[in-house]
Amino acid sequence: MNKIFAVFDALFCIFQRFRLWFLITYFSFIILANFDVCAQQLPPEQIFEEAISFLVKTQCDSTINGKQYAGEWPVYMNLNEPYFFIGRKQKARDSNCFNISAVHNFLAEIYLQDTSLLELKPVLAKAFQEIQSYEVDKRYNFWKLLPPNRKLYWIGRDPKLLVRRPTNYRLRSRFINKTANVPEDADDTAQANTAVYYHNRIFKDTVSALSYLGFDEFLDTKRKNRNWYNVTTPTPRHSGAFLTWHYPEYQYTFWNPVNSFFSLMFIFTPFSSGFPVAYQPWVPFGSNDVDVVVNSNVLNYLALSRQTSESEGKNGAIKLIEYCINKKLWHSAGVYYPNYYHIDYAVAKAYANGIKELQSVAGKIAQHLLESQNPDGSFESSKWVNKKDIVQSTAYALHAMLDLCLGGTEIPDENIKKAFAFLLSKAQRNNGICYWEGGVYFSGGTLLRNILIWQSDAYTTAMIAKCFQRYYL
Repeated sequence: MNKIFAVFDALFCIFQRFRLWFLITYFSFIILANFDVCAQQLPPEQIFEEAISFLVKTQCDSTINGKQYAGEWPVYMNLNEPYFFIGRKQKARDSNCFNISAVHNFLAEIYLQDTSLLELKPVLAKAFQEIQSYEVDKRYNFWKLLPPNRKLYWIGRDPKLLVRRPTNYRLRSRFINKTANVPEDADDTAQANTAVYYHNRIFKDTVSALSYLGFDEFLDTKRKNRNWYNVTTPTPRHSGAFLTWHYPEYQYTFWNPVNSFFSLMFIFTPFSSGFPVAYQPWVPFGSNDVDVVVNSNVLNYLALSRQTSESEGKNGAIKLIEYCINKKLWHSAGVYYPNYYHIDYAVAKAYANGIKELQSVAGKIAQHLLESQNPDGSFESSKWVNKKDIVQSTAYALHAMLDLCLGGTEIPDENIKKAFAFLLSKAQRNNGICYWEGGVYFSGGTLLRNILIWQSDAYTTAMIAKCFQRYYL
């Protein structure tokens, strides 16, 4: 027995002497056992599969009214600097039609390229059902109808009507609450009707979609108003392009920059053309606007649904796109899109899907992409847009390069591979899933273009996953 105790005593002494070594070895083993191999060392097929796994697992599966909704993916609304009208910096989860429609459409395109990905069908079905909650007569709103955050009338009892607003981002003042109640718009309507198009193809359904006439109802022609941002950018007046908001704007007897300026100065008074009225849809500043990315998204939908030849707004949209690209308005022309490469991405997508009249600008987009790519393969937006928004900029640029190739514009393979290599270096991997941190896919527009932004890991990851599939698989 004494010998046994002596052995244990000797072992204990050894452990005491080498306990630090034992601990280091033990924890190193634990860390290495759970360590994911760097994405750059994995085959593209595995990266793609893990990205799809991330999108399947992060889709919301339960509804908490006013907080989150089944079928959507997490997206965050972020005010990154204090702003007088809105308040202090804050970030909160949001629910909006644009994000869920965009992710749905990326996944639908992925599935249509490879129909063996059956795990995507229930994901698409849930997302499509949720997209329809934003629909009003085949048009779509950015936000849901929800009870207002606060009383909107100074005097008297509120009628307890629903308004459009963020789900979790707290709006405090009456003025800001009233301005959030925006009408349906061309951008969300184009994205959601594209989802209808894909849904009908995948599920052999017959859901009715908006025709070109719905977009042609709101064109930049013979207007007695003009948005101040389009004046300062500038973009062509009476361009014939698609307007953003599907709602009547204020009609001046005679519009000029002076009366528009004074109207904005007195926007807090009922005498202003931009004054928001409680429970009524508010077109920002009382003036509709023309956005080159919005026009590209509408053209993309019309091309997919084969309605471009009938649309009166098609030629105006092409004219607007040509003007903005010829003038190199990469940063300023997108009223709601501050990223340098969003125009490249949106125009190239419409071009690849059938708007062949954009061939004249496709070469200029290619030149812009090739000249601005960094040696490491990345692309950068302005420093004030999410700290140059490097991952999102590279994703947009890569998607644009692939679309340009599809449309017949030559892009050196070396540039494409370098962009992929950079994105692989930024991939986040954990427990069999792969994703990329979300960049800026939308902003508050005009005065808020660079400080009120929306970000979604799902949006960025779905876009990059689609690029991997198209190039490698």
